[in-house]
Amino acid sequence: MSLRRVEPDTFKLILLRAQEVDMGQYVCNVSAWLPDRQGGVAKLAEHLSAPLSVSWTPKRPSMGVVAERQREASGGGATFEMSCTVAPKNLPGAGFSVLVQSQESIEGAVRTIMNLSPDNVLHYGGATDPQRRDSLMLTKSGRLEFRFRLAGVQLADRGFYWCDVHAWTKPADGGAGGTWTEATSAESNKVRIDFQENGPSFAVAIQSDRSSVFPWETAKMECALSVSGSAPKSDDVAYEVSWFFSRLRGGSAPALLAAVDRYGVVRGGAGGRNTSSDVSVERRDANTFLLRVHGTQDSDSGEYHCSATPWYLSASTGAWTQAQELTSPAVFLTVRFAVWESLKLPLLYGSMASLGVGIFSLVLGLLCAHCCCRNTLHTPRSRNKLMDLEMD
Repeated sequence: MSLRRVEPDTFKLILLRAQEVDMGQYVCNVSAWLPDRQGGVAKLAEHLSAPLSVSWTPKRPSMGVVAERQREASGGGATFEMSCTVAPKNLPGAGFSVLVQSQESIEGAVRTIMNLSPDNVLHYGGATDPQRRDSLMLTKSGRLEFRFRLAGVQLADRGFYWCDVHAWTKPADGGAGGTWTEATSAESNKVRIDFQENGPSFAVAIQSDRSSVFPWETAKMECALSVSGSAPKSDDVAYEVSWFFSRLRGGSAPALLAAVDRYGVVRGGAGGRNTSSDVSVERRDANTFLLRVHGTQDSDSGEYHCSATPWYLSASTGAWTQAQELTSPAVFLTVRFAVWESLKLPLLYGSMASLGVGIFSLVLGLLCAHCCCRNTLHTPRSRNKLMDLEMD
């Protein structure tokens, strides 16, 4: 308040930053004074003015807050985004603080996720996991709009979310140290996060490059896995793959040939196979595994199949989850005994050897007949000459 003399006989009362408590009746009490003979002053008269009623229609500060879903989290690992718009009334120059709160159910305990002060300083609530702070965001996106974002939602994040907004004002003259004074507050409507965890679906198939091989050849069989539904990232899925073998004859249970765990460690099995052939397992890509049977023998003929156990990083829980074991159909491998292939070289070598021996024997016989078996004692008698005299 201030009281001023604007003229010698006129006074003015000024009331600054009037509040509701200042409404009422105001009266002026006027006293007249004159100097006396002793050098002092003496009151001559005192009058009260007629009361003046001072009142106005109060303009109380108020506001409304509306929360709207901007991005809906339809599954684990998705991003939820909510905006809160403030509609203030009679709050000139006010600042706002926003608390994002949640509860699992309507009657559940209220948790404070994070809050933003009027000076735009961000604080995390006690219900926030320190390891997930990078997934949370609360910003002032407009003069009267705030946005809250939760990335990678999990099953524990399901529930109701809303904004608790407080309006703050500062003295116009900078009094009270320029600190914020709360004027009013309001809560928004509640936005719900609700989804069902339907994890990814897996399937397995097996195929062989050939259904029959010859002895000592290499057989290849491929075990391919596929993912459908809410497929995780390639780095968030792993498989345990095992290969089994059973003979066509004997009716024994399938025996483990080889297996690779989800960490990529390969281990072999007894398998009941022969000792001259070997197997190897190769991971060709994220979802394909290859089995090689080296140096096949007749005992490798039989039925082959693979089984796989998928592991995936659940976006809803943040933990590795084991899926149901899958078993592929069976493929048959036949190791054929090639009769012609087996006899071709021996017959060729035998024929060449026989021909060579025959030619050598013929040449040797001719040489012996020509050189070693000639009769030198008998001289044929000439028919054209006269007989010796002694014979006459």
